[in-house]
Amino acid sequence: MRQPMANARPMYRHATVRLKSEELRRMGCISAALAVGGALVAARVVHLQVFQHDALYDAGLRRRLRRRPLLAKRGAILDRHGKPLAQTQICCHIAIDPTRVREPETTARILARRLNSDPTELQAQIAQAQQSGRRYLRVATRAPMERYQALRADLESAFRRLRRDERPVLTREQVPTRAYPQGSIAPQVIGLTQLQEDSLTGNRLVAVSGIEKSFDAVLAGKNGVEEGEIAPGGLLIPETIRQRVLPTDGASVRLTLDAAIQTVAEDALEQLWRRHRPKGALILVLEPHTGDILAIANRPTFDLATRRGLQPPRNDTPAERDRAMEPLRNRAVEFLYEPGSTVKPLVAASLLAEGAISPMSRYYCRGAIRVGRKSIRCVVHGRGRGHGLQTLEDALCHSCNVAMAQMGLRVGLEGIYRALQRFHLFEPMQAGLAGEWVGHTIAPDKVRWGRELRATNLAFGQGLMVSPLALAAAYGALANDGRWVAPRVVLEPALVRREPEPIVPPEHARLVIRGLVQAVEQGTGKLAQLKGYWVAGKTGTAQKAIEGGRGYAQGRYVASFVGIVPADAPRAVILALADEPQNGYYGGEVAAPAFRQVAQYLMWHWRIPPSRRETTRTPPTIFNPRTRAG
Repeated sequence: MRQPMANARPMYRHATVRLKSEELRRMGCISAALAVGGALVAARVVHLQVFQHDALYDAGLRRRLRRRPLLAKRGAILDRHGKPLAQTQICCHIAIDPTRVREPETTARILARRLNSDPTELQAQIAQAQQSGRRYLRVATRAPMERYQALRADLESAFRRLRRDERPVLTREQVPTRAYPQGSIAPQVIGLTQLQEDSLTGNRLVAVSGIEKSFDAVLAGKNGVEEGEIAPGGLLIPETIRQRVLPTDGASVRLTLDAAIQTVAEDALEQLWRRHRPKGALILVLEPHTGDILAIANRPTFDLATRRGLQPPRNDTPAERDRAMEPLRNRAVEFLYEPGSTVKPLVAASLLAEGAISPMSRYYCRGAIRVGRKSIRCVVHGRGRGHGLQTLEDALCHSCNVAMAQMGLRVGLEGIYRALQRFHLFEPMQAGLAGEWVGHTIAPDKVRWGRELRATNLAFGQGLMVSPLALAAAYGALANDGRWVAPRVVLEPALVRREPEPIVPPEHARLVIRGLVQAVEQGTGKLAQLKGYWVAGKTGTAQKAIEGGRGYAQGRYVASFVGIVPADAPRAVILALADEPQNGYYGGEVAAPAFRQVAQYLMWHWRIPPSRRETTRTPPTIFNPRTRAG
């Protein structure tokens, strides 16, 4: 019995040896595989850490780091008293991620309630964006920051039951916008800006026209930037900020405009615009002693905030482009016209200063005067007996073309040309307004025939083109005792200006103003009379010259009135103008009432006491309010 068991032991021992050798072989294979795997892992680690270190490091930074612009505020445009006419507000574009919207109907209803929009339309936009796989849908532009915060709170409250990763995601993008606290006044002067979106350097406002463009270097700020690691909530972690360049806000520009006077001028011009429906209209208010422009109102016009009134051209023709640009035109400097009778006081003052005529000169009007082959008729009594014997004051009061023609014949073409040059009518005013057009006429040395006729025409305002601002500045010289002051529309930063220039003696300027007082009291400017105050002014009814041709267009006039108030202590020059008015075309009936409306407000606004009794018809003693000299 023991013999078989002895034989079994070797067999068991051999089996055990085979099992151990198999395990050893397997372990060797596993060890080899592990060694190869470890070697591969080590090689990969070495490859990543050594050979791809820079690339992986940059990729990690790109995932963690965010570079965000810091928006600068564009400088404000202020009136002369520091009231903001245009200032920058930081608003935002509001967007939603459509892929995170689980309940489009509820989300659209919440958004529509705050954005004053149609919920059905918003729901359709969200559905369309979900179908196309878009992750960004802008639902509001230039919205106040408070509206974004309110929308975010509404969405959080409505979807509180959902997990955070299932709630709608609302994002914002900061944008600068222009606000106009005083309303849309003087839009042609202030000008437009346009939003330029840039995700790298930051959104900014780009100047398009007006003061915004002329002083863009002063108003424009410079955006800053900050860079750091982003937190899950989307904010930069303060400890990780690697770069921060603070934004530089733009500086303010202070204008000479007075917001209160500008508003009154806008209202007066609106009444003229509705009553006479002209092609264009303007009211300009100038302070003669400083040259400060207190108001510039234009029609047609537009709304600065909503852009209502601006329309793109319907085609690419020059006429259509001009029509589209009409609301942007500042007619104070972007409009040239024949001034007509409003230039007569300037010619008279200049000839007095040159000694070509004297205060004692007399002029006889028979109703017409023949110059060469042409007969020049008097503006009032062209078909009758005329004005008879007149003084200089009488000639200005009656707006007598015959008297002015006699002055032109006396001094010749060169003399009349010098008289007009004396008041800087053919020079740029450089008042700080963009796009200025400069007045002009044909120089005497280029006129070969008809020189006498041309001299007479220039003397009563035909054959020359002037800008309204240049004409108002010329009247400012009369109101300032013959001292011409360059007009300006900007107080700060200070403009480089020409020095004030005495161009006519004070006594001659006062004599002309006395004639202008008579023109308002007894002549064509009666509708400019102001109760309790003396007004000096001149009407103008100029027939428009044919563009690109010779002669004048039938039925097309520029009606104007330029006045000085109060005449005995001048404080303001007011110019009112209507281009091709309807329902009347005389300056006395179209423009003079608008002048009176603005002048009446100025007397109340400046608290100037009345200086005239209603029974008094004798012209006042003219004096300069600064010197109080008679």
